[in-house]
Amino acid sequence: MKFLYQSSFGCEHLLSNPDTVQKQIQQELDTKLDTCNSIEYLDGDYVRLHLNYGLSVNTLSTLFILSSQQEKNGKEQLEEKLQILIDMISNKELPFSLNNAKLTLLKWKEDGYPAIHHSNTFNELYHPSYRLIHKKYVPFLKLFKHIDNKHPSIISIDGRCASGKTTLSNLLTQIYDCNVFKMDDFFLQPHQRTKERLESPGENVDHERFEQEVLIPLSKHEDIKLRKFNCSTLSIQSAHLIPYKSFNVIEGSYSMHSDLQRYYSYSVFLTVDKQEQLSRLEKRNPNMLNNFIQRWIPLEELYFKTFSIQDICDIKIDTSKA
Repeated sequence: MKFLYQSSFGCEHLLSNPDTVQKQIQQELDTKLDTCNSIEYLDGDYVRLHLNYGLSVNTLSTLFILSSQQEKNGKEQLEEKLQILIDMISNKELPFSLNNAKLTLLKWKEDGYPAIHHSNTFNELYHPSYRLIHKKYVPFLKLFKHIDNKHPSIISIDGRCASGKTTLSNLLTQIYDCNVFKMDDFFLQPHQRTKERLESPGENVDHERFEQEVLIPLSKHEDIKLRKFNCSTLSIQSAHLIPYKSFNVIEGSYSMHSDLQRYYSYSVFLTVDKQEQLSRLEKRNPNMLNNFIQRWIPLEELYFKTFSIQDICDIKIDTSKA
């Protein structure tokens, strides 16, 4: 019953304010924990992430809080699962009394399906220490673990279009105090768009200006005077100051250009299967789908293949099911 409740409602019933969440996690880490350091998959949208997995208290609590903010139809999900449970007991697939099960579940429903807690005996024997998080965060847990333990100064997020690069960078800003710089703000200026350059793999971004205006100052721990390229006017906008932070994320295709790689402490490659990629692109902007198919995807794939970008990145993450 507890398993089915958690798979339907997630951590909604456990959430209080952020400070309390962090304090509770810290208290558990300071006391006797179970030895499990894994991820337990429930049958719904949530997983049990054990506190021994290796994430910081801040990351654990942030993922826990973000997971509580998902839209839910928990009651409907739970009742569908409970009917399956009754059917399995009726078919003698589970060793429980059918009458007792029906009475127990009816009482639970009449009480409004309150949260179920581990028994004292279970707690004493196993010391369960975990938090429920949404399964969409699972593909990134190894990355978060690296950040929490190694504290990289500059990381690159490269990968296929519609693989979730922007989504990941936005998530990182919710968890960490970091700056995000986007390769999309450094498209080529009109005078740079020569036939020779556009036909060269990885040369359809202004990596020279990105290096001079972003990566070199970051490497010196200096503030950034960010000048974004405006695609509507085909011109560079006025600069605005971005104060230096100790953790910085470089997001976008071509961020792992050979001239830029030496600046990164860690690199991420995001991939997605072809069908899911096209589905996401169509949802994002149906009018641009053909342009991506005919132009942007082939350019990216040529760049990935020519410079073996997937192989040289420190971690590869498939977001097809994220």
